[in-house]
This record gives sequence, C-alpha cells and structure tokens, in this order.
Amino acid sequence: MKLRLRHNSIRLRLGKSEVERLIESGECREAIVFPGGHRLEYALASSPAAKMAVSLADALIRVEVPEPDLAGWCSSDQVGLGAEVFVSHGTSLQVLIEKDFRCLDPRVPEDQSDKFDNPLEHLSCAPHA
Repeated sequence: MKLRLRHNSIRLRLGKSEVERLIESGECREAIVFPGGHRLEYALASSPAAKMAVSLADALIRVEVPEPDLAGWCSSDQVGLGAEVFVSHGTSLQVLIEKDFRCLDPRVPEDQSDKFDNPLEHLSCAPHA
C-alpha cells in the first residue's frame, strides 16, 4: 500500500493483494521504519460508521471507511473512493483511496505484478510525427 501525504490530503493506493487482504481481514496495514527504531504505521480499515474517518495516534495514521462503501469498491471496477473529512472550523482533510494501476512508462523500476490492469494500456504512447 502506498501512502502519499501532500498539503492537507492523504492518498492510499492498494495493489491486488492488499485489496484481497482488506476483504479477508477488514484491514490493510503497513509501516515505515526510521533510524533509531521509530515507526510510522498507516492502516485502511472497514468501519461500521456512516462516514469516512481519519485519526492519528501513537504514530498510526488510520483511515476508516464505511463497510458498504469499502466492500463495493473492493468488488467492482470503481477506481477510487474519496471524502472530505472535517478537521476544525474552516479546515478539512482530503482523503483518496485508489486501486494501484500498472505504470504505462516502462522506465519505472518497480515490480508491477500486483498492480491492477491499467485501463489506458491499449492506447499508444508513441510520439506524434
């Protein structure tokens, strides 16, 4: 699962096996280990709540998505789920959860075997004459 933090937004991208783990256990969790033994964990989890929620406690970023929304996303061709989560007066956190597609650029040195089929793979990327 990839984590992207930018400004006041969080984006999680999941590969096929991570979506399967989410379906089976209701949670997908990863960790980043820093020098000195420090860890930052992040998790995506199914929730009985009616709205998406985000929390940060004890070096864990936890995104909780209503179970029906998450189940529908996992079992369909839907690419992403998004929400604006209220933080405080006039401030919100943008949250986006996406299926991770295979890259179209062959220069990317990343293992693409667990990625979803890219819907644009059939298009030609040849430069125009």
